[in-house]
Parts: sequence; structure tokens; C-alpha cells
Amino acid sequence: MFDKKLYQETFSSLHASEDVLVEVMNMTHKTRKHAKFSRRAASVAAVVALCGVVTAAAAVGFLRYENPAAMLRALFGENVSSGSGIVEYDEDGRLMTNLPAWERVPVDETLAQELIAPYIFAIGESTVCGDYTLHVEALLYDAATRAGMLYYTVENSNEVSGYEVFPDGVLWWPAEAPVFTRVQGSSRAYLDTAMSSETKLYICTYFIADPTAENICVGIGSGEDRSKVNDISLELPGNVGIAGVELAGGAIRLSPVSIQMDLASLGVDSDSIDSITLYYTDGSEYVVENEADFVSNHTYALIDQEGVTITYTFNRIVDTNSIASVEINGVTYA
Repeated sequence: MFDKKLYQETFSSLHASEDVLVEVMNMTHKTRKHAKFSRRAASVAAVVALCGVVTAAAAVGFLRYENPAAMLRALFGENVSSGSGIVEYDEDGRLMTNLPAWERVPVDETLAQELIAPYIFAIGESTVCGDYTLHVEALLYDAATRAGMLYYTVENSNEVSGYEVFPDGVLWWPAEAPVFTRVQGSSRAYLDTAMSSETKLYICTYFIADPTAENICVGIGSGEDRSKVNDISLELPGNVGIAGVELAGGAIRLSPVSIQMDLASLGVDSDSIDSITLYYTDGSEYVVENEADFVSNHTYALIDQEGVTITYTFNRIVDTNSIASVEINGVTYA
């Protein structure tokens, strides 16, 4: 069970791709240009996975994993620094990097305790690939929007090598890397730079599960053969929806970790979402996306296969108890 006292003590130090396709999308996002979102493909090449099934819907709370305060800072805080927009061209004038500005804010420990802690599942499962060990510490999942987050480590007592980290914190394993990690399905991984060292990486992956998915696999494989991955299969808590709100007659679902929009009901084309801003009752705001100002404060976004819904994961905790309205493409939904 969730130990509230232990949680409060822990927070005393806080100051307020299953497939090659997903990897290609992540690489394109970084080394070519910044995509507004990723789109789930209708079909992908089959991948041979060595998958050991593990039930993840275990005990909830902060009892089992290494540093919960650091984890929450990494998922929703300042472990990734804020940054200005970055636009880079190669010597031939081709666009190589197109990263909108992003802003990270401190974790609000009161919101974390109230809105996030009850939905974090301790995992404590490991798998190996050669000298590398992948250990899954925790899973956070919102069944209402199918948005989730995984916190896991990759360790090698000699050195973890071959990975790249982009200015906004996104982690990428290039083709020449000795190993690679993946989360099955649609996802994006970020490095927890505050906790990571030469021999151990702490990784935050934001994912959006398929509507029919009951499990999510996270695994590690050799860079020499990316068709084989040693996976840990985690059961998604399908009946656990993080406390949130609905707007526009249910066309907008908003949780502390994500927002999901029914495009047809809103009369919005998936390729034309240029701005999303959340307004709070105290007058403050959270700009999730603003193309005109070259700002992007989400960690991942995905349109479903049918183009019916689009889901964004946040880079901070949203206080759903204090939402006044949501503005999408200049239209306000109270």
C-alpha cells in the first residue's frame, strides 16, 4: 500500500520502440527536424522479441525503488534544463535540427503527493544483454488517456556507451551503439541527467498505448541485431484512470499527465493543431504547444491510427483541480 509518511519523508529533500519505425521517428525528430507529433503506422515489420511476461500491477507507492524524488524531478521537473529554440542547417542549406523552445519547471510536491503518487506502480524487474542490465523501477499509467511513463535504468559496470542525448534531453541509440533500449509501441525516451553516470543511465520514457493493449514491453538488445530484444512485459492497470476533467462534452480529456482530444468532435484537423494552452483559476497558464511562438512543452504526442484522437504527454504536473479553461487553436473550452 502507499505509505504517505514515507512519501512525505522522501519529499523533504525536494525544493519546490517496439519497432524500428518508432526508432526512425525518434531519430527524425532529432537529427532531421522536429515533428509536431508521431503517427502510429497501420502496419510494421515483425520484430522477433524474447519476451518474459511480468505482472506490473503490483504494490503502489515509493517503497521499492531507488529514489522517488529524483524520479519525479526527472519526469515532471528540472532534470532537463529549459532551452531556447534551435534551428540548424547543414552546409548545403538543408534543415537538420528544428527544436522549438521548451521550459521545465520545479516539481510541486503537494500536487505530486495528491495527483501522481497513488498511480505509480513499483516494478523492480530486470533483464540483461551481454554486460548490460536493464532494470525497470516504476510505471505510471493513465487508463483514461492511455498515456504512460516508465522509469528505468541501464547499467554496465565498465561503461554505458554509444548513446546520444539531444539538447532537450531526448535519448537516442544510433546504429553503431553496442546496445539499444526500446519501449514497445509509440514512445520517446529522455535521459535523467541529474542521476545518470558513466556506468548507469536513468531513463524516462513517455508512451501512448494502443487502445487494445493490455501490456507494455520494455527491453534491451544488441546493436548488432536489432530484431532481437530481451523484453520485460508489464501489465497495464487498465481500470486506473488518473483523476482528471472532461471538457467540450468529453471531446477533451485532461489529466495531471496528459491531454487527449477527439478531433472530429472538436472539428479540428489533425495536421492543423497549432496551439494548446491550459489556463488556471489563479490566472497562470501552461503553454503546451504554440507553433507561432516556436514553443513546445510536451514530451510526446501521438495521433491514433485512425486519425480520431491526438494525445500529448506533459512535461510538468497539471493541477486538474484548478483548470479554468483550455484553448485549442484560439478556441476556448471552459
